[in-house]
Amino acid sequence: MWYAKMFFSEGREIFQYDSLGTQGVPDVQGEFPFLESLLTFLEMDYGELTPSLQRIADRWRRLIVEDDRQAGTDAIVELSQLKSRHIYLEFLYVRWYDRFSRIGIYGDRGSAEDAQMLDELRQLPEQLPLYQQQIQRFFELVLGVDSAGREPQSQAAKNYTYDMPKDPGLFCFHPIPLSFEPVEPGRCSPVLYSSSIRDMIDYSLRSCVERNITVRRCKNCGRWFPQTGRVSAEYCERPVPRGEQVCREIGAFKQWTKKQSDDPIFKAYRKEYKRRFAWIKAGRITDEAFYAWSEKAREEKQKCDRDIISLAEFQQWLKESK
Repeated sequence: MWYAKMFFSEGREIFQYDSLGTQGVPDVQGEFPFLESLLTFLEMDYGELTPSLQRIADRWRRLIVEDDRQAGTDAIVELSQLKSRHIYLEFLYVRWYDRFSRIGIYGDRGSAEDAQMLDELRQLPEQLPLYQQQIQRFFELVLGVDSAGREPQSQAAKNYTYDMPKDPGLFCFHPIPLSFEPVEPGRCSPVLYSSSIRDMIDYSLRSCVERNITVRRCKNCGRWFPQTGRVSAEYCERPVPRGEQVCREIGAFKQWTKKQSDDPIFKAYRKEYKRRFAWIKAGRITDEAFYAWSEKAREEKQKCDRDIISLAEFQQWLKESK
């Protein structure tokens, strides 16, 4: 019997599953920054997956209704091709692979479980973009610090009656299969035992509310990010392609540049620096003489930064220095 589970630990989200059906020890684990699975789900274009999901549903129907084993095999193969797109789709594949294996072993096709799984497959092309819209609305009304404020608990209470949303565009919560257990040495956590995409979305959203974690759009890349540190953070630390800077580093540089551009001491230093640097190309000064001057100029700038000398004195030094 397979199992799959998801839990949060500190600033991470962990996904584990037993791909061999041995029940008890996970042999596959995925680890992401907190809320990354939900955010990447929100950003995916599921319209392009619709033809594939429809083919998988039709092939699964032929397996269940007509005992077409080749159609079942083709469905599993196509699901395996989708699993690299997102961890939610990987968990979807794990559940269908497990059921396909049990049909082969026990010959029990046509069960209520099979009908439920077929119905779920058929609904996915419509449900996935609907979930995206509901998450977006939940961000706007409950978790978004710029639109809903800094209190997700109070905003959730304001927008829900029991587990039903007052706004029909909001995500609707349902009971989910949660356990509570040790997840790492010295640490326990609620653990979701489910491979349902809806359950994983549910668990992520309710965890944010329980922890009072807000979200915001990054000032640089425009993507949503969880504010697990400072609530005033404007730039995200979400994963980027290898070799690229994360947005928070870019934001820090922008802030430094803006600060320097507004600093009259730095502006005076930079103006003279650029003027003298141009002298090198013109042959009016050697490289050695320029770098010796720039070292002395930095020392004088530091004096001015610390109010040892005035801005007027620093500007006079820049004008008269050799």
